[in-house]
Amino acid sequence: MPAIENRRWLFAAVVLAALVLGGFGMRNALIWYERPFPGVLVDPDGVVSSLGRPSWEGFQKGLRFPDRIVEVNGWRLESTVGRYRASAWDAAVEQAAREGQRSVVARVETREGLRDVELALVPLDPLAWWFYAGGLMVVAALHVGAALIALIASPRGKLARAFASTALFAGLFQFTLFDYHSSRDLVPFFHVAYALVPVSFFILPLRLPDDVGLLARRPAAVRIAGGLGGLLAAGMLATHAIGWTTVALRNICALLFVVSFFFFVITLIVRYVAASGDRRRALGAMLLAMAPPKVVLGLGFLLAMLGASASTLAWFAVPALAFTPVASVVAFIRYDLWGSRALLSRPHTRVILGGMMVALTVILCSACAGYAGLPLLGAIKVAAPAAVIGAGLVVFALGAGDRKLFPARAEYKPTIEQLSEELTLVTDPEDVADAVERTVARWLPCERVVFRRVAVDAGDGAGEAEPRDAEPSGERLIGLGGPDPSASELSLTVMFRGRLLGVLEVGRKRGGALFTSEDLDLLRTIGNQAALAMAHAHSYAELERRRREQAAAWRDERAALIETLAAEITHEVRYPINFFRSVFKRGSSGQSLDAEEVEIGCEEVERLERLVMGLRRVTHRRLERRRLAVEELVSRAEMLLRDQLGKRRIEARVSGAALLSCDPDQATQVLVNLLSNGLDAAGEKGAVGVIWEPPASAEGGAELVVWDSGPGVAGDAARIFAPWYTTKPRGTGLGLAITHRIVRAHGWSINPERRDGRTWFVISVPAADVAMSAENEVA
Repeated sequence: MPAIENRRWLFAAVVLAALVLGGFGMRNALIWYERPFPGVLVDPDGVVSSLGRPSWEGFQKGLRFPDRIVEVNGWRLESTVGRYRASAWDAAVEQAAREGQRSVVARVETREGLRDVELALVPLDPLAWWFYAGGLMVVAALHVGAALIALIASPRGKLARAFASTALFAGLFQFTLFDYHSSRDLVPFFHVAYALVPVSFFILPLRLPDDVGLLARRPAAVRIAGGLGGLLAAGMLATHAIGWTTVALRNICALLFVVSFFFFVITLIVRYVAASGDRRRALGAMLLAMAPPKVVLGLGFLLAMLGASASTLAWFAVPALAFTPVASVVAFIRYDLWGSRALLSRPHTRVILGGMMVALTVILCSACAGYAGLPLLGAIKVAAPAAVIGAGLVVFALGAGDRKLFPARAEYKPTIEQLSEELTLVTDPEDVADAVERTVARWLPCERVVFRRVAVDAGDGAGEAEPRDAEPSGERLIGLGGPDPSASELSLTVMFRGRLLGVLEVGRKRGGALFTSEDLDLLRTIGNQAALAMAHAHSYAELERRRREQAAAWRDERAALIETLAAEITHEVRYPINFFRSVFKRGSSGQSLDAEEVEIGCEEVERLERLVMGLRRVTHRRLERRRLAVEELVSRAEMLLRDQLGKRRIEARVSGAALLSCDPDQATQVLVNLLSNGLDAAGEKGAVGVIWEPPASAEGGAELVVWDSGPGVAGDAARIFAPWYTTKPRGTGLGLAITHRIVRAHGWSINPERRDGRTWFVISVPAADVAMSAENEVA
């Protein structure tokens, strides 16, 4: 919150300072409109300025920068503390004009020596005033506005701050340039801007669109450059304060201006050539917006330093300066170079553009009034309210015309939004047709609206149709009806990917009114949305049909699976039933059973029991977790497998402190299934084992590994955990499927691997199910 408040205070301060300086500068400039002056402008040091037109008498009589006025009408120009040398020049010229004198006599120090020049007092012509005063004020206002937009869009962005500071200093320079040569009330501000503008133009191209390597490595370089500019500005302020001339320091600033402008252009060109893609396009827009004015201004400053007139360049410099801030802001917003990620508001943009057009209207009207001989202030007083009222009337008239003559234009956005909302809620083609008819009838006052659907085969969805050559995808044809009153006035074909889905027929307008181009545009848009909605409805119907077919196929597949399972069970149970039937028959006839038959009978009973238990465990059962030592799990599995193990032992490498959060019965079943399969694979002389790999860190999981020395997994490894899949001659294919289901139910994972000539089944256990405490407690 404090940062936001600080930014608001910053914005308020910048706006207030811009308003104050702009208003003060404009007031002083208005005083000089057609004011008598001796055909030449001088700066506060009494040096002849290169600012002016070649037709002015001072230039006609050979006065050039840096000629220096020594005396005028007997008034000697001297430097004193708190006063400018040109104060005597201003007072003498004002007194001569007040007394009705037609000229003043100035003694000028030139390169050839002292010379006396008589200068006629003539009014400042309107063209010169608009170029060097009014026009610069407008351009300065545009620069200040661009700076405010940058600060509002991205107050913390480095590029936005660099652009804003450059635009602000440039605006300050333009606000005070004419005042520096006329009223001299804003001279300190001119010195500050004169010193800091070139520094800003050295920094800005190094940050377009991002910082070059030098600034990235040396961010203090920006502060150092700003400090040097500040020292130069302070030097000029101090020099004037003690009554010395600032010509030498201003020559340094003028040289920096020339160098900075050409540095700006060259740097931007180099970065543009090295860029590509969107970056190149953004730099191209910046180059077009900023480079031409800098070239013109650089040449102008160079000519001024050489003592030549740069008035011809002013014809190009002022329009280019006006174009620069506007084009720069548009380029920055278009490519979001400030990184603001803000939304561009259409109403706000319209207000800004409207304000600019009103200001331009006032300027043009005032300029024309001045050339017609009317007073400038009077022209502005009349033109300003007239432009504002005219803009309001134009907006009102356009809105009224749209509402009365072109209602489709006024209703375009709400109509499309409402139709889009309705179409998102329907999936039936008939509902789509009804929504389109209601929407058209709501805004278009016509006799009839009918949407005729074209039947589409259920098995031939609109999304799968091949485009027809005669009806390209997306084309919307509107035809005018004949003179028959019952016929449709307009007909719109609704197609998707070349397939005709319907025809929208619209009757005559009530009262015989004409259809407008906006009516046709809105109908075409509605037709496009109707085409998409109809295609979606047909695709949805096709999807529903295929879903029903898939559900039926799934039911058939389940029935087939149950039949297969029943056949498997029947196949497994048939042999023991036949065996026991023969045994019972022999027992009923008084025959005794030998030891081999009894042993076979016991084996069959055990096999049936295993089969039934395996089938029961296929169903889902809720886990009952508790913490159990991994070593205890291995011991249980070894006891259950003692007959299959014989004289062998399970090679266990398990820490006694390792605890596992699991369902003990199901975890035991996992170990039994894996070890039993391992014993079968390893053979009578093979080995099996269990390894516990503790977590590598506090956040890491553990691994429970069951291995065997068998030849490895046979058959399709991708189906190893699939139910009923087995490579054993007498296997059921349920052991590994049950194991996989139990492991997944615990939230673990299991993967078979082949390492060092052994087959490994690696069970990955997350850290949450692993503990290193010896306590047994219910989880």
